[in-house]
Amino acid sequence: MAAAGLGWDVKVLDGLGFEDIEKLMGVQLEEEMAIPDRPVKGEFPEVEFEHPDCVLVVYPSGIGEFDVDYKGLSLVISGFSELEWKGRANRLSKEHVVWDIIYRTSEAVKKPFTGDDKFVNDPFVSAGVVSGSVYKDISLHELVRKRRSAVDMDGKTTMAKETFYQILLHCMPSGSETGDKERKQLALPFRALPWESEVHAALFVHRVVGLPSGLYFLVRNAEHFDDLKSATRSEFKWEKPEGCPDGLPLYELARIDCRELSKRLSCHQDIASDGCFSLGMIAHFEPTLQNKGVWMYPRLFWETGILGQVLYLEAHAVGISATGIGCFFDDPVHEVLGLRGSDYQSLYHFTIGGPVIDKRIMSLPAYPGPEDDQ
Repeated sequence: MAAAGLGWDVKVLDGLGFEDIEKLMGVQLEEEMAIPDRPVKGEFPEVEFEHPDCVLVVYPSGIGEFDVDYKGLSLVISGFSELEWKGRANRLSKEHVVWDIIYRTSEAVKKPFTGDDKFVNDPFVSAGVVSGSVYKDISLHELVRKRRSAVDMDGKTTMAKETFYQILLHCMPSGSETGDKERKQLALPFRALPWESEVHAALFVHRVVGLPSGLYFLVRNAEHFDDLKSATRSEFKWEKPEGCPDGLPLYELARIDCRELSKRLSCHQDIASDGCFSLGMIAHFEPTLQNKGVWMYPRLFWETGILGQVLYLEAHAVGISATGIGCFFDDPVHEVLGLRGSDYQSLYHFTIGGPVIDKRIMSLPAYPGPEDDQ
C-alpha cells in the first residue's frame, strides 16, 4: 500500500528458494542446528539465527510486462556465500526455550528453487466501490500512520450495511472488473502475491444496520465455491443478503445471534463479540500444500496477514478500529462450519468495531521531527 501511494508496484520474487534468499541476505548458518525431540530450556545461543522469508521487487507502476531470469539471478546470488560478511549479531537472551515442533516445521516448509516459474506482472485492477461516501476525508499517508490495534470494543457502535459491503469489496483479490470470477490476485495489496487466492472468510455479523445478525461467508476464490458448499453444513442457506452488490460473493449461512459463539471461538475474548463484526480466515489448506508444495504453509499465513492489513486500513478509513485475534480454537471453528478433514483450515481471526480508548496511553508520531523533541 505504501509503495502504491508513491506510484510503485510490488511483487514477491517467488521463484527463488530459501537457500537463495539466505545467501543474498548473508544469514547462512555455518552448521545446521541440532533440533531436539522435545521442548528444551537452557542456554542455546544457536537458536538466535535469522530466518529470511522472501524477496520483493519494487518497480514503477504501469510499466507493463517484464521478465525475471530466476536462474541467472540464483547463479549471481550463489557467489554471495563467498563474501566476507562484517559484524556479528548481538545476542538477544541469556536463556532460551527450544520449541522443537516450531523448528521442525520451519525446516519442513523451506521453499526450493522453482526457477521455471514465469514472473507475471498482471495489469492493475482497482477494487470495487459501492459508495465512496462511507470513508472519512483522510489521505493514505495519514491513514497508514494512524493505524492502531484496538484493545477493546465498546459493544455498541453500529455500521451501515453499505459500509460493511464496501469494506468486504476491498477484501476481494481480483478487483472490480472480474464479476463473480474472483481468483487471481490483481487488486491492491493482494497483487504482491503471485499465487491465486486461497483464503476465505467466515463472518460473525453482530451490529450491521440493515443486515440480520448471523453467520456469513465471503468466497475469495470462485473455484472453491462448490467445494465449500458441499464441505460445510447441509442446513446452511448460501443466499446472497439483501442489497449485496453483484460483484461481492458474500453469502448468508445462518441467521442467529452469534455474539457468544464468536467470543467462545476466540478464546472467550470480548473483542470478538463487542464489535460490528468479527471473522475467521479459512484457508484452502491440504489441497494447496499437495498441489503446490508444503512451502505454501507460511504463504497462506502471509495471505491472511495481507487481508488483515486491508481490514485494519478499511476500519480506520470509515472512522472505527480493528484488531487481529491470534488466540482461537480452530477445531470448534471447523465444527461450527461443519468442516471435516484438512481441506480447509482456520488460520487467523479478526474483529472490527468501535474502540474503547484508553486515555492513559499517549500516542506520538511514528516519525517525529525536531519540533516533537522539544
